[in-house]
Amino acid sequence: MRATDLTTKRAILGEFARRGSARVLGVAVAVLAAARATVGDFGRGDLLAIGVTVLITGSVEWTIHTHLLHAPEDSWVSRTLHTGDGHRQHHLDPPDVDWILLRTVDAAVFVAMFGLFTAAWSVPLMWASGSSVTGGFLTAYLCAAAGLLHYEWVHLMVHTRYRATSRYYRNLDRRHRLHHFRNEHYWMGVTSHTGDRLMRTLPRERTDVPLSPTARTLAGSDANPD
Repeated sequence: MRATDLTTKRAILGEFARRGSARVLGVAVAVLAAARATVGDFGRGDLLAIGVTVLITGSVEWTIHTHLLHAPEDSWVSRTLHTGDGHRQHHLDPPDVDWILLRTVDAAVFVAMFGLFTAAWSVPLMWASGSSVTGGFLTAYLCAAAGLLHYEWVHLMVHTRYRATSRYYRNLDRRHRLHHFRNEHYWMGVTSHTGDRLMRTLPRERTDVPLSPTARTLAGSDANPD
């Protein structure tokens, strides 16, 4: 399947729904939502969990994209974890849906990793704030899983011929295309660009950075963009 064959939101949704990553993440969101509702005891911890998740999303995307997906082929990360293998294929052939979305097993791994990461910050925060530790953790974990599901949806959508009507999604579309076809060292966020703002990888204008000869191959992607 080529993403460029998808021209409507309905067609995108149909393709998305039949993919393993969407199913894994959809089940994860449903299970976590049910667990959170069962635990109850809603309070300020839930607001803290939601707020922190929104705050760190851009930085998490930036870190994963830069240091895992764009890790050079000869690095320890690539040789041991192979996190960049599929992403290099994605840059070589951006419309290929098989490389746009996570594989089923990779989506499951990400859900587990996000659970550990979420527990690492949410459990101490809930305890320190006097909030429900279990409830706050489940809310944070639910937000993380929903965020990853949204990431997958956005990543597919911006590679299709469909053009969003909202300013938010139009900006995501434009910036991600610049990442692929202008310079792979910039516009590292997919659903949020707060990480790019912090790390100064969000140019005001596309012409503020040079046209990269390695945007498709990611050769030397660890090089300093400046």
